[in-house]
Amino acid sequence: MGKVYGCIGRKANKPFFLEKICCNIYSAEELVYCVYENAELLERDIFTTELAEWLDEECEARTLAERINKLLGKKADVKQLAAVLLEAFPFVSTGQQNRFLELLETEDGEDGPERSRKRGDYFLHKGRYVHALNEYENVLKHTTDEDVGLKAQIYHNMGMARAGLFLLEQAAQDFYKAYELDGAEEHYYYYAAALRFSMSEGEYIRAISEDAEMSNITLKLETAMQEANVKWQEGPGAELDATLETQRSGGSKQYEEWVGKTLSELKEDYRRCIQ
Repeated sequence: MGKVYGCIGRKANKPFFLEKICCNIYSAEELVYCVYENAELLERDIFTTELAEWLDEECEARTLAERINKLLGKKADVKQLAAVLLEAFPFVSTGQQNRFLELLETEDGEDGPERSRKRGDYFLHKGRYVHALNEYENVLKHTTDEDVGLKAQIYHNMGMARAGLFLLEQAAQDFYKAYELDGAEEHYYYYAAALRFSMSEGEYIRAISEDAEMSNITLKLETAMQEANVKWQEGPGAELDATLETQRSGGSKQYEEWVGKTLSELKEDYRRCIQ
């Protein structure tokens, strides 16, 4: 049997929003987890007197709140503040704490653009596309004409973020900018894909017929789409068809309720992406 650890304080009735990490937390344990899992996003201004007050009033973690307030008064750095949180929870081992603090020290030495790039990559991976775009825009403001490779990757990632927001025409422009910078085929492939999904069939055929470079790329794209379609039909697509049949067999009311619930969940997922 594994070890059982007692909770510190209680679950909050009112969550605290960690702006830099873009999430709500409901307990002191969640705060530690978010800090531990997001070393690349931590900055000193995450730790505030408001956070300490929330720990005290909402979570009843008074001792921890007092320690944070004391460090804030001494102008402690982010490493010292994070260490206080990790020390309060035994489920983060000493070895894990040391590795985390070493990483945090390395991150703290990086300049603004590099931190913004890592933050952008993190938000892109998490599906927080608007936040990712904001970070990437900040990186571009600090690049020069010599930063060709970096700018190409940033534009590519911006294209991925815009595609996640279904802004496919803008995504195509980003992918093409990346291609113009370093000529990598990957960028052109995604450029073609963005055109494929943002244009009518006639428009797409005209676009690729006027671009000799597209011939090989589009063959690869269509092959990948056919393979993806087969996987869909054999996996999630088959499951969806079975679910549709089950819901329809339950009558129109059950089917309409299921459709409404499904659409609400999809809308909520999209809202999360644009917050």
